[in-house]
Amino acid sequence: DAAATFTLPAATGSGDEYKFIVSVVNTSNYVIKVADATDTIDGSVIVTNDSSAGGTASVISWPTVAASDTITLDGTTTGGVSIGDEITLIDIASNQYMVKGILTASGTEATPFSASVS
Repeated sequence: DAAATFTLPAATGSGDEYKFIVSVVNTSNYVIKVADATDTIDGSVIVTNDSSAGGTASVISWPTVAASDTITLDGTTTGGVSIGDEITLIDIASNQYMVKGILTASGTEATPFSASVS
């Protein structure tokens, strides 16, 4: 459950897949970043949240934005709450990864995507 940061290799269109699976419930940040500021992450993840307007769990989707290059699973609001949470990144083109995943979040859920690589 210690903080961990993973840096992907530069995207070249190789088709390589990188799968990250939560095997220990996260109490810190698990961070996945691209190699440099020219690479981006495109796609979305599906998140099971622990509450909704009706008070029961529901499923939401968080899409990336054009500048997304970092994924943070914080163990609560952005995912990584449950063993088995999963993120897969595929190197689909030069400077471009595709993401898909299934996560569990709690509290006031928020996107796991940001732009932090410079």
